[in-house]
Amino acid sequence: MIKRLAFGGLFILSCTFASAQQLARVQEKGLVGFINKDGSFQITPQFKNAQDQSEGKIAVYDGSRWGFVDKDANYIIQPQYVNAKSFSQGMAMVKSASGWLYIDSLGQELKSISSKRVYEFNDGVAFYRDATNLVGLINNKQEVVLPPTYDVIRPFKDGYAKVAKNKKWGVIDNQGKEVVAPNYDDIGDFNVGLVWAKKQNNWFLVSGQKEIALPGISKIENIENPDFVLVQQGNKIGFMASDGKWVIPATYDDARNFQEGLAPVKLNGKWGYIDTTGKMVIPTAYQDALSFSPEGLAAVKDSKWGFIDKNAKVIIPFQYEITAALTFKKQEKGFIDGLARVKLNGKWGFIDTKGNLLGNKWFDNAELFQN
Repeated sequence: MIKRLAFGGLFILSCTFASAQQLARVQEKGLVGFINKDGSFQITPQFKNAQDQSEGKIAVYDGSRWGFVDKDANYIIQPQYVNAKSFSQGMAMVKSASGWLYIDSLGQELKSISSKRVYEFNDGVAFYRDATNLVGLINNKQEVVLPPTYDVIRPFKDGYAKVAKNKKWGVIDNQGKEVVAPNYDDIGDFNVGLVWAKKQNNWFLVSGQKEIALPGISKIENIENPDFVLVQQGNKIGFMASDGKWVIPATYDDARNFQEGLAPVKLNGKWGYIDTTGKMVIPTAYQDALSFSPEGLAAVKDSKWGFIDKNAKVIIPFQYEITAALTFKKQEKGFIDGLARVKLNGKWGFIDTKGNLLGNKWFDNAELFQN
């Protein structure tokens, strides 16, 4: 029997959790398990379904009900739910016969402030709606961070979220503070103190209350580097600084963000790489190309995907697929913390920077490593 509790001291204690080792969810013969970063099984495939590990707990489905296990597959909360989401901020959303609700790490039910429905926690907050049908924010103690104010709040990314009021878009932080007033017809993801926004057919770079109009611009990509913002002028792409001045003219058919001092660019149907001065340092020779990772490798395509270094030397042969299927939750491609998820002959696995297969194992499906 699940007990109903108000949010309070017991819940605060349940929020104290140790950092967990990284595990990757994999599927083999229709069953889900988890591997360590050495490629060994931490949990052998045994569940019909599972969520990614989060806060040292894993939501698992035994074919009948969802429950939660630890990293050794011992049940922390017995299977009893119709559905379950991963833990966040010391709580998880679970679905019982009566609907969705919150539980703490002991499986105790937590009464929700929301009069409509409960939402997953993200960046320390969750949405809630009251009778007005507007949306606001609560923290994991059910304290109101932001009263219901907006018609829409999109999921938070790195502490910021898009919001809409009266069909106009702006940005708030996870304390409910309005970072960019909702004055725009469309808006991007706020990052590095900057965001793109659009009014009618006019594009802007916006930082707080300051906006820079960009006449003649037809598109701006989400911003990763304020010194090199991907901007489209007509049907060509180049890079602008946050002050709206061109740093690399719009001469490319396509381009991706700078990472590790280089950016992939496309000309005449082929991809290569330029440096921050606009000099072509790796000739356009590839069908596709992604940004360089901190490991100094980039995924490039020549019928299949392989990996090159900054001297264009092929380090890992062209033999893989790297585009994740719709079953994957995490779509990041290329090397992440020394490993890249790749597909070969219909199976998924992880390779290191020398092309060695992690654990010498391939799987029917494999998610990225998570804490």
